Amino acid sequence: MKRLFRNWDVLRVIRLLAGAVFAGYGIYASDSLMIILGGLLMLMAVVNWSCCGAGGCGTSTGNKALYKDFVKPYRAENK
Repeated sequence: MKRLFRNWDVLRVIRLLAGAVFAGYGIYASDSLMIILGGLLMLMAVVNWSCCGAGGCGTSTGNKALYKDFVKPYRAENK
């Protein structure tokens, strides 16, 4: 249970709120597709799923130094 309620970021909260709005409108309009969509979005928020499951949209974790030749490291000089 603790695992479900930690590491909430902004997109996860937005996904939960959008799901609640879709489900609420689906109940109001008696639209089963909207209820299912809202339920799916809320489930995705609670279990922290996204469209890029299993790291499918992740970037490489290699140590590439961006701007290595352009940016010089800062060295404090003693005066």
